[in-house]
Amino acid sequence: MQKYENSKIILINHKETAAVADVVRQYFGNIQPQGMTFSIPSEEYFIISCSSSEILLPDLIRKLMRGKLTAAEKMKLPKTFELIITLQNNAGKRLWREESKPVDLRRNIRRLLHVALSEQTGHKFPWGTLSGVRPTQVALEILDKNRSRLKPELPAGLPYSSDEKKMALVELEEYWKVSQSKAKLLLETAEAEKQILQRVDPEAGDYIVYVGLPFCPTRCNYCSFITESAVSQAKFLEDYVAAVITEAKGIFQDIERPPRAVYFGGGTPTSLEENLFDYYINEVLAAIPDADGIECTMEAGRPDTITAAKLNSIKKAGFNKICINPQTMLDATLEAVGRRHSVADTVKAFEMSRQAGFNDINMDLIAGLPGDEKDGFLYSLQRVIELGPEAVTLHTLSVKRGAILDKDDKASNPFLPQIWLIRQMEEAQQMLRSAGYRPYYLYRQKTARSGLENSGFSKNRGSLYNVAMMSDEVTVIGLGSGATSKVICNNMADRIYNPKELKMYIERIKLIIEQKRKFLSRV
Repeated sequence: MQKYENSKIILINHKETAAVADVVRQYFGNIQPQGMTFSIPSEEYFIISCSSSEILLPDLIRKLMRGKLTAAEKMKLPKTFELIITLQNNAGKRLWREESKPVDLRRNIRRLLHVALSEQTGHKFPWGTLSGVRPTQVALEILDKNRSRLKPELPAGLPYSSDEKKMALVELEEYWKVSQSKAKLLLETAEAEKQILQRVDPEAGDYIVYVGLPFCPTRCNYCSFITESAVSQAKFLEDYVAAVITEAKGIFQDIERPPRAVYFGGGTPTSLEENLFDYYINEVLAAIPDADGIECTMEAGRPDTITAAKLNSIKKAGFNKICINPQTMLDATLEAVGRRHSVADTVKAFEMSRQAGFNDINMDLIAGLPGDEKDGFLYSLQRVIELGPEAVTLHTLSVKRGAILDKDDKASNPFLPQIWLIRQMEEAQQMLRSAGYRPYYLYRQKTARSGLENSGFSKNRGSLYNVAMMSDEVTVIGLGSGATSKVICNNMADRIYNPKELKMYIERIKLIIEQKRKFLSRV
């Protein structure tokens, strides 16, 4: 029986326990601190101290990160300080130092602690020390920094030079410890995202809209979203639709500017029966200001919910993008994850969508699904490529608390690198490149297996909605239970959330509208 020692990570002169816990989770699972100390079961005893040369008051750091620090409070924080990570183990002592600004505290803690834990455990993650949902933001910061060094006279928005990209590649690999393949993917995707965002003018009032319907035919075993069964919750369907329509009318009554993109998601919006579905999408869209050129996407996710009548409704309502998400093209894997459709259903739904006139289709696949065959993910991707959608999104399995797959509380397990999964994802991305697809957006989730990413590849302009939603640069109006709305003020995103619970959302819809209109008036 393996004997474990209680190793420790100790915080000194700061209280950034959440940042430390994010890194600890990847190596050791979900461990909460006692005070400013993390006790960690490990095969080899070690102590890591994570200290600041100056005392950093947590309330001031919190306000700083939210952009709400007053001038007087700012004077109480040091302009710079030294962040010091010390690792003591059986081999001796290692030390890492970095001069830091208070605004970079959390990022630098994560980076240096990753370096120390990688040294201690021997584990190397493909994304190195990069953490957070949007690594492309870091890549753009590096590219812009190189631009200011090499050619500060150039106007913003011009393509980056090969020298600027080479310098960024070196920094990502050597400073951030990102693998070469991920660094190249990151730079290419960051450039694509920046180009897509140039189609939006947030300062002029551009925004996007999300409309959520949290119902599915059944719940997938890996899903932790606030989805409900459209069958078991049938009594709520009409009332819920009426509430979303009421919210749309109430929110948009004083908004004249049309959005740049509208996305109907879920759940699975097409899980509604045909007449109610047609009423739902047309009434909501009628409330939203219309104009030519709006990107309008329907997430028809589950192939078993797609009918010719619904496709006709979607097309007539003006949608120009549709998502059909098989997740896998193996029937045995579909059954293992609780999806009640077949591969044949997926193929039929795709062909029906083409016949209905859709020429911009996205399909999703998930790597690492339980019960999948050794090369099942790559086989599924080849089948999808043969169908010929305009876009393919590759997800990495992420099991969160509340998912059926988390019945043994394994969502808090460490997500150590699995070489086979990392190579499989790289091979999948290369297959897409060879088929004429290019990456256009990317994000990461804390609980993704092997610390891998979700990435969108496209043969066309990609999805403006996807990029804008992840960017925190564009205002979002969210409709429906659990939907998030956010406004961008002084380069900071402020959010308001609709209730997740269906009954509460339906009963409080008037108050929700009142609060959200006040929130959005700040734009």
